[in-house]
Amino acid sequence: MLLDTDTLSELCRGNLRVAHNARQYLAEFGRLTLSSVTVFERLRGYRVAIQEGKPFHRQLQSFEELISNCLVLPFDEGAAAISAAIWAAVARPQRQFGDILIAGVAIARGLPLVTRNKRDFEPMSAAAGIELKLLDWTKAPP
Repeated sequence: MLLDTDTLSELCRGNLRVAHNARQYLAEFGRLTLSSVTVFERLRGYRVAIQEGKPFHRQLQSFEELISNCLVLPFDEGAAAISAAIWAAVARPQRQFGDILIAGVAIARGLPLVTRNKRDFEPMSAAAGIELKLLDWTKAPP
């Protein structure tokens, strides 16, 4: 499973349901899986906040420690090809660059994407005719 940026944010905020699902996942697989795009999005957010004078140094340090224990998947040629197909298929107002790149990484590796933003990912995968399995760790299991 590949964790979307929003799921990682929920985990860092201490969402109990997300933390429970993360612990179960860690018990089975040993470490969380992220995309390099998610790492970029989080680092960018922390560094911009720090540059604006907000006290996010501790959160940045905690995040850097977290990712050192995660499997971080690169945005590679396979992800680029899939992301380009999604970009071309999705109407301009619905394009969300980071989400398209994260979806490309997940699809290229055949991984389900753990996100609470299904409404963002479902239309893009449908428009491109590409299957993307979505899971939401913030909801109760079916």
